[in-house]
Amino acid sequence: MVTFDSAPTVYWILGYLLAGITVVSALYKPIPAKVTLVIAILLLVFMRMPVIVFNREINADESQMLSHAITLYEDPVYWRSVDGTTIGPLDNYLLVVPKLFGFQIDYSSGRAMGLLCTIGALVFVFLAMRNWFGESLSRIAIVTPFIFLAFTQETDFVHYSSEQLPVFFLALIIWLLSKITESKNPSSVSTFSLGLVAGMMPFAKLQSVPQAMVIVLAAIWICYHYFKKTKEIKPLLFLLSGGLIFPLLLFIWATSNHVFSDFIDFYLLGNAIYAGENNWLSIPVQMFNLITLSSDFKIYTLVLIVPIILGIVYSFLPNAHKKSQTQFVLPATLILLILAGIYAATKSGNTFIHYLNFCIYPWMLLAAYGISKRYNLFTVLSVILLLWFAGNDVLDYRKEHRLNSFESIGGANELAQNPVVTALKKFTKPGDYMVVWGWQCQYYVEAQLAQGTAENHSERSIFNHPLQEKYLSRYLTDLNRTRPAVILDAVGKNSMWVQDKKTQGIENFPALANFVHQHYTLVSDKNDIKLFVRKDRLMTQQQADVLPYLAAIDH
Repeated sequence: MVTFDSAPTVYWILGYLLAGITVVSALYKPIPAKVTLVIAILLLVFMRMPVIVFNREINADESQMLSHAITLYEDPVYWRSVDGTTIGPLDNYLLVVPKLFGFQIDYSSGRAMGLLCTIGALVFVFLAMRNWFGESLSRIAIVTPFIFLAFTQETDFVHYSSEQLPVFFLALIIWLLSKITESKNPSSVSTFSLGLVAGMMPFAKLQSVPQAMVIVLAAIWICYHYFKKTKEIKPLLFLLSGGLIFPLLLFIWATSNHVFSDFIDFYLLGNAIYAGENNWLSIPVQMFNLITLSSDFKIYTLVLIVPIILGIVYSFLPNAHKKSQTQFVLPATLILLILAGIYAATKSGNTFIHYLNFCIYPWMLLAAYGISKRYNLFTVLSVILLLWFAGNDVLDYRKEHRLNSFESIGGANELAQNPVVTALKKFTKPGDYMVVWGWQCQYYVEAQLAQGTAENHSERSIFNHPLQEKYLSRYLTDLNRTRPAVILDAVGKNSMWVQDKKTQGIENFPALANFVHQHYTLVSDKNDIKLFVRKDRLMTQQQADVLPYLAAIDH
């Protein structure tokens, strides 16, 4: 596989040349819009290659979801084998797809799937803008998010995140809404598909629900007014029935697999606890703090801020209310999408930059509405954004001789193995389960072993909250069910968030400690990590170690 050093100068120059071609092709009308879109996709793929081949964890969420995917390949029943906590099942099932085609589930395959979601989202947003604003504006406007997503190297926008699939779904239903709003006779296929995809979004990530609701309400508004005018109710019925199908199927599936109570306890109630207690007044400050943490998203916002303000102003002009129902619903939907995106990004109270993925396309869509009458100005915005990235790259090159943040020479394009993983592999074989107490999901990915407990980090079993006892009870039940070959107590310097060995180590939880002492033997306590091996597996390994010596004696 190709590798990248810290300063692939020629590669970067080619990237900027391709970006320039993208901008020019968008502006030059004789070039078909499809060709512009293909060039923009090539640009995005080209500039994402360094992070895709960098087969290392760059965000802990990646390891969490990849570990879930490895486990789901062995046992595909979600909430029995896997609990993604705030991450929905669809995000994790998506990562199993490469394995079905013979590829390893690792950081490279995960980011490739995320990139496909990003490309799909951009294509559907382009198609939506083409329906709403025409081809001339859409081909120019779409270049701006392409440039942002191609040249940013901030980890929260390039790692496989739990926002990428729901954002793809969001872009898909935005396109379906654009078809409905621009059609004199809303298609039952379009309304059913919109409802179906919107109904899937809560099972990708609950945070995406507010934006899904905005699109669904807009579609209901259109279908209702169509019914009032024509007495044709089929589009509305298809919309509502489409929205019910996936949740109904999931209910049947969860009930038949005896995990419906887990879905309620650990997905709905567990997420409610995680959501925090942020009030409405804290949202603007929270959002401002979040944006300031990302210099790239900050410049993306600043570039679009004037068109966004114009879009808001145009929405409230007196003649806006004289427009047809479908025309009036567009600016209202775009403004509500932004507000819902802000709410989704701030509700948890955590300043995780990857939450801003929910805001990339709503920002641009309202900006496109605001600048639709002078769409050529969008080219200026794209150029400003491109110059920002180019300027930063020049400065980094002069200061540190660095262009690429994801250096893959020296074997970084291959899945690494931590010394802990090397040690535990002596006692494991493919198909085994392992368990990590604490928070270090990277070990699952490097070992390529399924997790022996539904929750692959034990934070919710360790910290005090209303559901702690349920989490602990399930943890012990899972241990009895899977009988993992090895258990790691990673609480300490190698663990995220849970690092106090005196109060958070596995010895502090009597039921778990008794299970470990009864069935496992401590074989290593190095580098602040305890490695326990199941007693029967240890005996088997010891016998295997002795056999060569016995054979030598007999000989």
